[in-house]
Amino acid sequence: MELTNKRVLPTKLLIKKPKKSEKVTAGGLIIPEIADEITSMGTVVIAGSGTPSVEVPVKTGDNVMFPPRAIIRVHIEDEDYYLLNIQDVLLYWS
Repeated sequence: MELTNKRVLPTKLLIKKPKKSEKVTAGGLIIPEIADEITSMGTVVIAGSGTPSVEVPVKTGDNVMFPPRAIIRVHIEDEDYYLLNIQDVLLYWS
């Protein structure tokens, strides 16, 4: 899906909603639902440009970790995404 005509505000990120993870590990450990409420992860689809006072160090394709209550859920062109403030990113990596 193309989001080429879409932009976000300078301090926002559009995050691809991650697929649901398995609730049972390969070793047979059961992961409780509360684990999903501690942190969430996703992939940056669109990153804002930043402002003079707020730098946006992440770029499209980076993975981010954030608190689940910091997001706004959005539905664009039959896909689910998260909208997130850059200040709410806890960790990011390529």
